[in-house]
Amino acid sequence: MVMPQALKILETIQSAPLFNDVEPSVLESLARNSTIRKIAKGELLFYQDDLADAVYVVGSGCISIFLGMPDGRELVINVMRPGDVFGEIALFTDQSRSTGAMGREDTEVVSIPRQAFMDIVEGESDLLRRVLDMTAQRLRVSSERESALAFLDASARIARVLLVLEEQAVEKGMIEITQEDLSQHVGLTRQTVASTLGRWRRDGWVDTTRGAIKIQNRGVMEHFAYKTEV
Repeated sequence: MVMPQALKILETIQSAPLFNDVEPSVLESLARNSTIRKIAKGELLFYQDDLADAVYVVGSGCISIFLGMPDGRELVINVMRPGDVFGEIALFTDQSRSTGAMGREDTEVVSIPRQAFMDIVEGESDLLRRVLDMTAQRLRVSSERESALAFLDASARIARVLLVLEEQAVEKGMIEITQEDLSQHVGLTRQTVASTLGRWRRDGWVDTTRGAIKIQNRGVMEHFAYKTEV
């Protein structure tokens, strides 16, 4: 008889689009070697330079992927939600973690041991291709975020991140994020973020409520982000 936790692990793995079209027996084998980890809001799952010994699938909640900055702040470069797989990059490079991962809220993840994951990837050519595509995309996003820190002003950083988060939002235009969290996404102080959003709100370009931001004028945001014509 399948135990409840074992079934929960299998269902979480099956929920990940990355594993679409992988034989059920293969996923069942993967699930038998995996465990559930509970991460509280603000708790570290792993930090930069930690040993890369597992890949993770989000079951519930969400995880912030971040870079530690020289001044001690943390720059959020991605957010992992249910069905997302993460932590794979270091597995392919035989290096330690290049980013950290922290609970954005109370979260459950399935932890897949490195060797179990690599054994399946090596035997599934389509899965390997999807993993490599996902990894390349994430490296590109990380590179773009670091370049933005070096070359973009505060308005451009904030506008770019808001546009990205809007695309991921359940309700178009409504971004569920606090100003503190947004400051971690853009590598700016909370005061700078609050001042910029306050100015945009007065101009009618965004609307802010507790824990959420709504883009009212996408054209203006695109202008700030990419210097397009308004």
